[in-house]
Amino acid sequence: MKNHRINRTLSKAFLIPSALTARFFKRLKPAAEKEYFWKMSPDDKNWLSFRLKKHDFDGKIPVYIGDEKRIIEDILQKTREKNQNNITRTDAYYRYFKRHQKLHWAFLAHMVSRNAGYHMTDLQGEFLKRLLTDEQRQKIYWTLETANSIIFQDVYPQLLLYEESKRLGRSLFHLLKGFDVSSFMRGVWEHFFWKKDSRILTMALIINEQNVIEKEVIQNDIHKEVFQSLPFQLQNLFQLTKIFFPVAGEKPKLAGIPVTAFRDLSKRIKIGKRLYSLLFHEKIFSGILEFADKQKHTGSRADYWGHVFSSDAAVYLPCYKKERIRFFSLKRKASPFYSPELLSCWTIFYSSVSQKEDWFTGTALPPFFDGISHEKPLFIDRAYWIDLHHLEGAVLAKQLFT
Repeated sequence: MKNHRINRTLSKAFLIPSALTARFFKRLKPAAEKEYFWKMSPDDKNWLSFRLKKHDFDGKIPVYIGDEKRIIEDILQKTREKNQNNITRTDAYYRYFKRHQKLHWAFLAHMVSRNAGYHMTDLQGEFLKRLLTDEQRQKIYWTLETANSIIFQDVYPQLLLYEESKRLGRSLFHLLKGFDVSSFMRGVWEHFFWKKDSRILTMALIINEQNVIEKEVIQNDIHKEVFQSLPFQLQNLFQLTKIFFPVAGEKPKLAGIPVTAFRDLSKRIKIGKRLYSLLFHEKIFSGILEFADKQKHTGSRADYWGHVFSSDAAVYLPCYKKERIRFFSLKRKASPFYSPELLSCWTIFYSSVSQKEDWFTGTALPPFFDGISHEKPLFIDRAYWIDLHHLEGAVLAKQLFT
C-alpha cells in the first residue's frame, strides 16, 4: 500500500512539469492560418484595379439611342414593376436566382429581404403595436421600406443587364451609367461576365449596396432621426438584432447572426460578408433553399414558425392578459402570436425616381475588398425565444403600469 502511494505521488510529480511543458509549447506554436470562404487572388486584384482606372466615369451624362435606349427603357420598366413593395422585390430576387444560380447575391438578397419583411410586419404585430405609438411605428417602417426599395432600384437593373448581356453574348455594362449605377460596378461586372467568379461579384455588390444606402438612407436627415430614436436603439427588445435563415429538414432550425450598429458602414459590410458565408455553408445551404422553394414570402413570421405565429387577425386581442411562453415554447393551449401578412397591414410603399450621386470617387479598390472568413452555422432558435420572452415581458409591464 505504501509503495502504491509513493508511486502515485511520483507519477503526479512527473506529470506536472510535463503538463506545463505541453502548455508552454502549445503557446509557442504558430496560430493556425485563417480559413477563408473566399479570398481574392493577386491576379484578380490587379485585373479589377486596372479596370477601375480604365473605366473611371467622366461625369458626363451619356445620350443613348436605338437598341441601347430600348434596352435601358425596358429594364427600367421591369424594375418599376417589381419594385412595388417588399413582397414583389423578394420574389423577384428569388426568381432571378433560380434562372442564374451563379448570381449568389440574388439569393442572399432574397433571404435578407424576407427578414426585412418580417421586421416591417412586426411593427403591426402582437408586441410592437402595443409598445410603440403609431407615429413611431410608421417612421421605423418607412426607413426599412426606403432602404429595401433603394437597394432594389440600384441592383435589379444590374441583374437584368447581365441577363441581357448573356442573351446577346456581349458585354453591355457600359450602359450601367444609364441606371445611375456606381462606376465601381462596371469593371466588376465585366470581370464576372468573362470569369464567372460568383464570390468576387457578391462581395462587390455587398460593398456597393451598403454604400448606396449610406447616403440615401443612413445619412438622410429624415431617416437619421429614426436611427437616433430610443425605439430603434432598443434593438434587443424589438427583435432587430438578428437576421436568420430558416433551414428546412427533419428538424427545421433557424441559422443566423446578431446584427448591431446599423449606422456603421464598415460593420454593415462585415455583416453582409458573414451572412453570405453562412448562407452558402455546405451544411445548411440546401435546407435554406428548400425552405425558399416551398414557402412563398408573405412577410408573416408564420411563414417559418406556423406553430408559434398566426397571420389571422382574430388572434390579436385588445389586452395581452397573461404569459404565453414557457421555456422555449408556447404554453399548452396558449394562442399563437399575431404576425400579419405584409400587404394586409401596410399600404404605402416607397418608390424613388431621383438621380443618385456616385459614392465611388476613386480609381482603387475600396476598403473591405479582402477575404471572407468561414462562418460556422449558428442556430439561434433559443435566442429568438428569449427575444420573444423579453417582448412579452415588456408588454405585460406596460399594461401593469399604464
